[in-house]
Amino acid sequence: MRDGQCCKSFPKQFNDDTQENVNGYPIYRRRATEPIQVGKYSIDNIWVVPYNPWLLKKFNAHINVEVCASVKSVKYLYKYVYKGHDAASVKIQKEGALDHDEILSFVEGRYVSAPEAMWRLNEFNLSHKSDTVVRLAVHLPQQHPIVYQDGQEAQAIERAALRKTTLTSWFELNKNDP
Repeated sequence: MRDGQCCKSFPKQFNDDTQENVNGYPIYRRRATEPIQVGKYSIDNIWVVPYNPWLLKKFNAHINVEVCASVKSVKYLYKYVYKGHDAASVKIQKEGALDHDEILSFVEGRYVSAPEAMWRLNEFNLSHKSDTVVRLAVHLPQQHPIVYQDGQEAQAIERAALRKTTLTSWFELNKNDP
């Protein structure tokens, strides 16, 4: 709670459909339900946190699930992959002696754990990139999408007849390349 408001924006509003949101988090479908009295509180569907029953059962833990489809989520993940090693600096000295070199302490205080040392000695990659995923423009046969300006419909139809979409090109590739 911050200033009397939930920082996660609860209670949420009722929605008939799931919708995309500007910040990448969807606005989930929430059916209007009858409130239930729990102690002194009246609770309905606007207070339910998104969850995945399969994960709850598998890990026997409270796991909240949110789908995030923004670039911010990728930046967040890579921030921690490339953040660097864990470091600790400890110095024990007699009382009164004060000769502290902060830079030298940092350099000498680097601790490389056994898993990190093994990972670096075997020269394993810190990240992995997989195959590119391309969205195909789906359409029915002979019903290609056409963009045209008024008065230029005939030229647009001729161009569309010659043009290949990502879907038709994919079918053509599969015909020629097993």
